[in-house]
Amino acid sequence: MKSTDPVDQMRQLMAGHIVAQCLYALGSLGIPDLIANGQDTIGDLAAKTGTHELSLHRMLRTLASLGVLTEPVEGKFGLTPLGATLRSDSPDSLRDQALFETSPSVWATLGHLVDSLKNGQPSFASVNQIPLFHYLAEHPETGSAFNRFMTMQSKLQNAAIIASYDFSGAQIVVDVGGGHGATLAAILAKHPKLQGVLIDLPEVVSDPSVLETSKFADRCRVIGCNVLNCIMTSGDILIIKRVMMSFSDENAGKILRNCRAAMGRASKVLVIDPMLPDGVEPHYNRLTDLLMMVVPGGRCRSEAEFRRLFADAGMSVTRVIDTGTSNFILEAVVR
Repeated sequence: MKSTDPVDQMRQLMAGHIVAQCLYALGSLGIPDLIANGQDTIGDLAAKTGTHELSLHRMLRTLASLGVLTEPVEGKFGLTPLGATLRSDSPDSLRDQALFETSPSVWATLGHLVDSLKNGQPSFASVNQIPLFHYLAEHPETGSAFNRFMTMQSKLQNAAIIASYDFSGAQIVVDVGGGHGATLAAILAKHPKLQGVLIDLPEVVSDPSVLETSKFADRCRVIGCNVLNCIMTSGDILIIKRVMMSFSDENAGKILRNCRAAMGRASKVLVIDPMLPDGVEPHYNRLTDLLMMVVPGGRCRSEAEFRRLFADAGMSVTRVIDTGTSNFILEAVVR
């Protein structure tokens, strides 16, 4: 039973960092995959992961007490639906999110939260001696986990986006900062006559084998460029999905102005981003907001803050659509 005692509740909150590192260890060692493949005894798991058997048993038993695993008999473990989300082959896998958000570079950054509170700057760059996206380019293992995380996140959210917005009237959809193109690929699959353009940094889109849009190569162009500098094409709809959250207001404004410069009179921009509720209503996006603050130096925004950014870029918000996920769709047109 969950305690209502404030001291017990605070202890649970403070132990969150221990739980997070246990989940990172579980995912990085590939233990959910091993259990799913029948290697479920503590001896097998320790041998396969090169870990100390007693120490591993203590961690796995703790995770079983939290509902991540089961231990039906002494020393033999199973996966709960919760733990199965850390399998690499799960259709709703969160493994790469765990590998990125609790990776050593991000973990060390969160240890400097107070620095960000004092100076208003992301701690990631000072802790790791390089800004986030440069770090990802220079550290392929972390960068690959991040890009896989973005792709899986898109897959988990794309159905809600497509159900919430009608793309059927467009001829060309441009995905600005679209990563490996999971969202654009889902839109192209839904609308067979639609043409697409995927834009992201050259190192993100240079390998066609990892691009979700490669299966639509006959009707999707790929452009490698920095969207902070320019948008090198136009379309009927320009999508900016979970990109603005990574940037300061200054750089988010640059992206919108670059979109504005590329837009025709009838073009629309869709910013698809986590949005903060007013007041102090509990919401997962508030935790995302703090992660954005200390890692890339971005932020989640309220509807009013988004409207100001659009206005400063010469656009007007015409609709705000709740997708039923953490994402909201803000549709804007040229003023």
